[in-house]
Amino acid sequence: METKPQLNQRFLFLYVVGVGLLFASFLWLVPHADQTHTAWLDLAVVCLVYSANFPLLYLGRWRTGDFNTRISALGLLGVCDLLYSVLALGVVYAGWHFAVRFRTQLMGQAVLVFAAVVVVTIGRYSSAHVDEVTGGEETTRAGLENLKRALDRCEAAMRLSAQPANRELRLILALKDDARYLSPSASQDALSCEKKIVAEVEDIREIFAGGAILTPSEMDIRFQQCAALMTLRKQVLN
Repeated sequence: METKPQLNQRFLFLYVVGVGLLFASFLWLVPHADQTHTAWLDLAVVCLVYSANFPLLYLGRWRTGDFNTRISALGLLGVCDLLYSVLALGVVYAGWHFAVRFRTQLMGQAVLVFAAVVVVTIGRYSSAHVDEVTGGEETTRAGLENLKRALDRCEAAMRLSAQPANRELRLILALKDDARYLSPSASQDALSCEKKIVAEVEDIREIFAGGAILTPSEMDIRFQQCAALMTLRKQVLN
């Protein structure tokens, strides 16, 4: 089976061959006397339409990034390519059929190219914006998910510890219950609280995992710190 780079090379070869055939057909089929500025413009437009719809160049514009975030932009780009191809070739036919002047055709093709570039740019911008928003949401959720995983690990360490920890287990379960009602937040205060809670909970987990023995008052101080941080975190709603 061919690799992706090999397929890309094959597509590139086919693209070059296609452009070469277009130029060869133009030079062979169009008499020298008819190779006017308008004829060369029509050839350039045909090459642009061919390039815009060639698979390697079409898909290459979207080969990076999350595909799911680019679906809307892909649809916009597909419509743009279709409309541009139809309109550009339509202008070529109209110019030949009605003998439209070269400058008029050139202006018309330039307007179509400009419009296509604007639409493609809008599509790329919307895709980049979706990527940015998605990345921000993932970062926002990551802190909260890390907090919940830390609480799960701490609970597991307590249940596996040889030291009786019923009281501490109830406290950690209470923290887990509070964490269930937290909403993801991009606030720096929220992220700071989450990191501090994770650090405290990890310290408690390491104490139980290592078999260390602390007095109830020492454990109370740690859990009170966690509860205070959890209270601050719950006050951040967005």
